[in-house]
Amino acid sequence: PPPPPAEKPHVAVIGGGWAGWGAAKALSEQGCRVTLLDAVPDPTGATPMRSPTGKPVEPGVRGFWKDYPNINALVPELGLTEEEVFTPFTNSSFYSPDGLEATAPVFSGADVPTLPSPLGQVLATFELFERLPLADRASIAGLLYAMLDFDRDEETFAKYDRMTAHELFLRVGCSERLVTDFLKPTLLVGLFKPPEELSAAVAMELLYYYALAHQDSFDVRWISSKSIAELLVAPLAKRLQNEYGLTVLGASRVTGIDVDLGAPGAGAPLVSGLRYATAGGGEARLD
Repeated sequence: PPPPPAEKPHVAVIGGGWAGWGAAKALSEQGCRVTLLDAVPDPTGATPMRSPTGKPVEPGVRGFWKDYPNINALVPELGLTEEEVFTPFTNSSFYSPDGLEATAPVFSGADVPTLPSPLGQVLATFELFERLPLADRASIAGLLYAMLDFDRDEETFAKYDRMTAHELFLRVGCSERLVTDFLKPTLLVGLFKPPEELSAAVAMELLYYYALAHQDSFDVRWISSKSIAELLVAPLAKRLQNEYGLTVLGASRVTGIDVDLGAPGAGAPLVSGLRYATAGGGEARLD
């Protein structure tokens, strides 16, 4: 059973994004007294932020991939249905500096056979390249072998780790256009570096786990209407406030954390409180 109210530990959660609300939910459900602080006037979603043109302004993730179990489980917890909250799954797209290069197929609910990775994804995506000629698409075959081979044992992994991703692409016969228009943009998005600066082993891990590891993991859908704050954050905030006594402090920018060092040898220091700027320009303290 949860501890009596007087014994509940008080935890401050700084920030009302997905991580902050997830932490507030988990801590509240575990019996903690929780205060959530955020610099925006109303982090509960009851008063959504709008741009000057009236569009919703929301920090953080906007697309919802199939493998988001916490968010998917939250929807029925709030008494909502997925049809109320999300659009159907849509295609993901890959762009190069020249424009759209390929679209990833939607596997969820589609009549697409489930084949071993990466074979299933490659076969399903093969016809969805917008500009890449067939010969350049086919040149990825050698890379598929490398993807299955690079981590079969420590010695092989070390061999791939000693060469750059660009060297590997050339060795396995990937065409220059496949590298320039598809592989390089994918690595720049995932690892923020071109293949010439990346270990081949690291690049293979990214390409496998980011794009190929699970056939339907990258099916993505979006919020169906209004905003994430209105459809998900607002009912979650209301539930945590009503059921667990969550305190939410909007327009409260944290300016400092007070730490109690204790006596020498007493163990790890403890956070005794924090200070935050209020909407009126003053400063307050939270114990």
